[in-house]
Amino acid sequence: MGGEKPSTFAREVFAVWEVDAGDRGAGGVTLNRATAHREMVRALEEFPRCRGRVRLAILDSGVAYRYGETVVTAHRHGRAFVTVAGDAWEATL
Repeated sequence: MGGEKPSTFAREVFAVWEVDAGDRGAGGVTLNRATAHREMVRALEEFPRCRGRVRLAILDSGVAYRYGETVVTAHRHGRAFVTVAGDAWEATL
């Protein structure tokens, strides 16, 4: 036990993207921030009113994520779409 190394995944920094559209949404995990941003934007296009974000994360205990910095936040309402660098996740849609 004392000499065991953490798994490769325990040392990786993941880009976790999520889109919240009330009772619906989407999300995913990748090792690439640009890919996460692209997938989040693609998912935002599926909902008329929603919010999305990309956060960095590492595996904690091998089964759950420990979240760090929010890289980008986006909001969509109808045809209006706003992307903000950093954390601008609003409490409600």
